[in-house]
Amino acid sequence: MKSRVEVEKKKVAAELPEWDASTTASKREKKNGVEDRVAAQIASEMLKDNQKLRGVHSNVSIKKIIEKEAKRQLLLESGGQYLPPVVSRITEKGFVNKSDPSNLPYLHKCPAV
Repeated sequence: MKSRVEVEKKKVAAELPEWDASTTASKREKKNGVEDRVAAQIASEMLKDNQKLRGVHSNVSIKKIIEKEAKRQLLLESGGQYLPPVVSRITEKGFVNKSDPSNLPYLHKCPAV
């Protein structure tokens, strides 16, 4: 005859799923929407047509760029303000003469020169 503890253990084991998702490293939700499939299709066509782009980007990176641009376009259409990314540039003051021999890299290494 089975004890009550064994019966309870079997009930609990029957209610638990076979696979415990808590052991996965990340719990990302997979997007299966129409927009995602369209963006993935456009990204793969872009990479198929452009060899130089294929050398720099992957399907995932192109898809993210397309999604970001689509969000920006929707924001502009709805009347929201789009804030472009901040780009910083460094400009050096003064003219640098590249033909000046004092700019040679080996000049300061050997005191005999």
